[in-house]
Amino acid sequence: MMDMTFIVLGILIAYLIGNISPSYIIGKKYGKIDIREHGSGNAGATNALRILGKKFALIVFLADMGKGILGGLVGYYLGGQDLASITVIAVVFGHVFPVFLGFKGGKGVATSIGAMIVIAPIFTIIATLLGVALIFKFRYVSLGSITGIAILPLLIYSGRGELRVIITALILTCFVIYTHRENISRLLKGKERKIGEKA
Repeated sequence: MMDMTFIVLGILIAYLIGNISPSYIIGKKYGKIDIREHGSGNAGATNALRILGKKFALIVFLADMGKGILGGLVGYYLGGQDLASITVIAVVFGHVFPVFLGFKGGKGVATSIGAMIVIAPIFTIIATLLGVALIFKFRYVSLGSITGIAILPLLIYSGRGELRVIITALILTCFVIYTHRENISRLLKGKERKIGEKA
């Protein structure tokens, strides 16, 4: 049994880590803008790509992924894989709904990748590579992101992963699909922007 104090502490720390928004910070420092007021209004790597360019988008993606890893490691340190399976959800939730930014953050893809790397590294890498391949083929970031995260629980299940890891992946999948609901609608209507198209 995990100590409730460690559970609460782990969730809180992971959530606060998720609150750190690289795209917001970079937008303010180098672009002199609130990136959430431009493009898609999303504080993530895809909008950073459209508004700030490739270099900053890569920095945002890696930083968002890094905080996902950190959120998962916090859980591991405080309570092993059981708690890590919870803190990975907390760090993604903090990224999407950051209290310090009025609960308006990113969509959680890069942070989910980093978080799941902690508890299911091989399957997460495979799912990420599949998503990237789809992005390069069809030039829709949202399509690759949604497909990559959706295939992850299936990969873990087929690889006989632990039930708690499968459940965590399912929760993050539902979460990311929810944050991409408008993208899904635009994809179905043929109105989603491709890479290279301005916001």
